[in-house]
Amino acid sequence: MARIVLNPAIQIISGGVGGFVYRQQADGSVIVAKEALPDPDRIPTAAQAAHLQRFKEASARFQRLMEDVGVKAAYEKMVAEGGPMAQLRPLVMGDILKAPKIDTVDLSNYMGKVGDTIRVLAEDSVGVSRLKLTIYDKSDDDVVETAEKVLTDKISGAAEWVYTATKAVPAETLIEVQVTAYDLAGNEIMRVAPMTA
Repeated sequence: MARIVLNPAIQIISGGVGGFVYRQQADGSVIVAKEALPDPDRIPTAAQAAHLQRFKEASARFQRLMEDVGVKAAYEKMVAEGGPMAQLRPLVMGDILKAPKIDTVDLSNYMGKVGDTIRVLAEDSVGVSRLKLTIYDKSDDDVVETAEKVLTDKISGAAEWVYTATKAVPAETLIEVQVTAYDLAGNEIMRVAPMTA
């Protein structure tokens, strides 16, 4: 693979030309690679086929996300803040292909009383957009309380939320704290922390 910076005689070159593929970069440079020749007899392995399918689905999802004006604007803001080498499609595709992760559900300050706090720490490769917390009474099979924190105004790679409980749980009750983190691409992950109040 070669990397060249074009002089003013050729302002833009991109796509396939003469058996090579030219990719224009945001800084004006061009990446040149030999064009891959398709092999009609090649059969991909199961893992390769699954990987290709993931990228096809991610590409279709990219198109749907770009139709949402608010989501597209949030991604475009991140690209603008990312500098001259940041590009929209790679940023969004990376976000689609990687779900967020919940690092911490800290129940050390929660005893089931009003005013107790639960600390949540989540992260994502691009940004956590929303966190949801549910306190579930396993003894009575009922939801004690649920809350949500929306972070669309200030999306960042890591998000911390210290939630203050608004409802009390009777003593010796078996409860479950369910925390769900969402990223801008719509991926979600849930973490469950059981405890006795």
